[in-house]
Amino acid sequence: MPKILYFITQSEFGGAQRYVFDLANNLKVDFKVAVAIGEQRSNGTLAKILQENNIEFFTIPHLKRNISPFNDILALAGIIKLIKNYQPDIVHLNSSKISILGSIASLFVKTKTVYTVHGWVFNEPLAAWLKYFYLGAEKLTAGLKNKIICVSEYDKRVALKYKIEAEDKLVTIHNGLAPIKFYAKEEARQKIYSVIPASEPESSVQRHEQVSKLLIKPAMTSNLLVGSIGNLYKTKGFEYLIKTADILVSNHLPITFLVIGQGSERKNLEGLIEKYNLKNNFILAGHIDEASKLLPAFDIYVCPSVKEGLPYSILEAMSAGLPIVSTDVGGITEIITDKKTGLLVQPANIKNLADTLQKLINDKKLQIELSKNAKQSVDQNFDLEKMVAATKKIYLSFLEK
Repeated sequence: MPKILYFITQSEFGGAQRYVFDLANNLKVDFKVAVAIGEQRSNGTLAKILQENNIEFFTIPHLKRNISPFNDILALAGIIKLIKNYQPDIVHLNSSKISILGSIASLFVKTKTVYTVHGWVFNEPLAAWLKYFYLGAEKLTAGLKNKIICVSEYDKRVALKYKIEAEDKLVTIHNGLAPIKFYAKEEARQKIYSVIPASEPESSVQRHEQVSKLLIKPAMTSNLLVGSIGNLYKTKGFEYLIKTADILVSNHLPITFLVIGQGSERKNLEGLIEKYNLKNNFILAGHIDEASKLLPAFDIYVCPSVKEGLPYSILEAMSAGLPIVSTDVGGITEIITDKKTGLLVQPANIKNLADTLQKLINDKKLQIELSKNAKQSVDQNFDLEKMVAATKKIYLSFLEK
């Protein structure tokens, strides 16, 4: 049975990790599959999910998301050793850091190499020198890859614009979504409210008390609930959502914002919530397992990202039949047609986001229309089986040679 070895930099569960799991889990009948994980290693959510589904995984202790020359050299040695020991027929790289290190490893261990771009890292809000570094590294190592999968046509166009690789080595395969067993609206809300204190950091005892008191307020259940799911990173733009919340709350709208996710920006975001006195209107719920099932709790879904590939979170919100407001970044226009399946706004534009949210809140007819169209679109166009089949076809094209 042919072997596929997937590499992912982090075990913290996000879109790229979901993608790796979906492929490994759905292809384990046709191939012998395994996943190699760096940061968070066996402590991360991805490792837990792989274990629950009997998928073999390995950890690379020194593989980290940020640049660290000492750790990167040790991680490269670990990658080479693992490939030599496992002897995969195909190595499938996910994320920019492992794309670079994994490509270099292919110089030492000959294997077919596939790389999936989940949004180019040099499009993130980084220092100029770091953007150029990543762009240069992607261009230098692209020739060591046998195929580059882009999750959006946008990312493919970016690759061609910057001459990262020739068009015949690039292919677009959109993310696909498996059916989700959503909770009913009220049940989803109660589940969110019940787990918020447990999902806060253990040191935040005072915050636990604040949230616990907040949960029993009648306004919490009667307010319009605007929600989002995503790791608390700079790229997700939650700082702009907090500033937008300040505008809408100041307009005396009965509204509560709730973000499900954890990450390195948490302290900064908590500081902004405190600064704008939004502690009764903006909740950082922390990590919640199987958060997508809770999407019906929201009245409106919002994605304020400044950089994306093709986000699963929006596909999930569409599947839940939610009216959506999203920034126009990455491949999002390949999911959302403005004013038909959702409303698009400019990234990092607080006024634009606030005005659009207010418009949607005031227009119930528009909410219903967008919800209906979004659900129909995702069911027809973003099927998991289609994504798995297209990826399998690439694998087989290498194995048949």
